[in-house]
Amino acid sequence: GLRDRLKRFRSFKLFMDACVRCGACADKCHFFLGTGDPKNMPVVRAELLRSVYRNDFPLAEKIFKGFAGSRKLTPEVIKEWHMYFNQCTECRRCSVFCPMGIDTAEITIMGRELLNLIGVNNNWILAPVANCNRTGNHLGIEPHTFVQNIESLADDIEDLTGVTVHPT
Repeated sequence: GLRDRLKRFRSFKLFMDACVRCGACADKCHFFLGTGDPKNMPVVRAELLRSVYRNDFPLAEKIFKGFAGSRKLTPEVIKEWHMYFNQCTECRRCSVFCPMGIDTAEITIMGRELLNLIGVNNNWILAPVANCNRTGNHLGIEPHTFVQNIESLADDIEDLTGVTVHPT
């Protein structure tokens, strides 16, 4: 999945290689400021993905494994990705202040996509999608229940305003 995204998104490839780890984004992130957790700094969150990228892609870093902070994709790394990539709201404040022009939110999006590829998701994302497939709406309301809700709302409007509403 990472190889595919590196080929399809030139900006992503650039973002993987261009960061100088200056930390200019750190004090702009409300999650880092709120938690004080260093892994919530945008630069370090992106580094979670870069470390796996460095393990498999740049030739020089393949040769000098260990010197560049590379690591294999293990269950522990996946758990770490899941925790930190899902804390970011992708507000892009970090990107506004990055002197290298790196869109850290895009890196977070890619991390979430990679997690999705291996089946690691959040139920608050999966449940609405499953409901849409099953019932045609994200709430999972069956068609007859939807009609009953509309009729009930029309009755409430009539009770409150005296205006009779005929939903069609």
